Amino acid sequence: MNRGYAGFYKGHYLRSSYEYAYAKYLDYHSIQWGYEDTVFELGYKMYKPDFFFYDQNNILEKIVEIKSRDKEAKDNARQALKTIEYKYNIKCELISYEELLEIYKDLPFSLTSTINEWINSQNTTISKAAYGELNGHYNLKHSETSKKRIGKHTKDLWASDSITKQRMLEGLRKSGLVQKGKLKKPRENRKCVECGQEFIVIKTSPQKFCSQSCAGKVAIKCATETYVEKRYRIHELIKKYIIKWSKENKEIVLSTPFNKIKTTIKPLTSQIQKEFGVKDFRVISKAVFGEDLGRKELLKFMQKVCNEKIC
Repeated sequence: MNRGYAGFYKGHYLRSSYEYAYAKYLDYHSIQWGYEDTVFELGYKMYKPDFFFYDQNNILEKIVEIKSRDKEAKDNARQALKTIEYKYNIKCELISYEELLEIYKDLPFSLTSTINEWINSQNTTISKAAYGELNGHYNLKHSETSKKRIGKHTKDLWASDSITKQRMLEGLRKSGLVQKGKLKKPRENRKCVECGQEFIVIKTSPQKFCSQSCAGKVAIKCATETYVEKRYRIHELIKKYIIKWSKENKEIVLSTPFNKIKTTIKPLTSQIQKEFGVKDFRVISKAVFGEDLGRKELLKFMQKVCNEKIC
């Protein structure tokens, strides 16, 4: 769901898969929309929102801004939209992943399939620096005045101690370049801990895998092992609790008929649900025997506990 998947849709250069999902939602409901129609002066910066909606007299009545799930990005967008509402008296709305999920509930296609449709489309690219017509700046050139202004602004940033300069330096470090001379940082060959394939990486990098695929496989293995271990511990605790409860409620256990097991020992199963989050009788049986043997066998086990044949 990367916001880097930009591309053309109905003549508009959309900058994210979320924007495409929202545009498709609007088209499904035959709602007319415009895209990045106006730039607003907010007093502290210029701002160009995403979607524009007009009334029958072609008067702008609503703006919708699409943002990723990044909290800082959403907070900044909310502040900008709040300024537009106050300064220009235009209704504004912010939509992110959670809102898209909600509006997609009644559609005949899912949000996930729509995002994948956009990612796999011939008209999209994951890189903003894409070549050709997929680049939002295709065939556009800076004027000489713009070039001078951009150059001066960049020099001022490097000469300052601003946060922006720190981000620029961090970007150079992450790319493997050194600020002075732009020399490559020392690199080394490593073997992937999952598949054994060799790969080249910066020496200071903590990377252990040759690809996201291998990293994902290891993550899944670890998650599975953790889940199995946790389940085993819970099963052990459930079994101990059943033994303890049986001894404390000996009369109930020994007098319970096979045709009334569920109702008679309901206090036990209710407490197991409360303590361990398990309410399925099959899981409770599996915790005792290692497999589901049914209610009757579970009751027989509890009766043996009461007769002190199991300690």
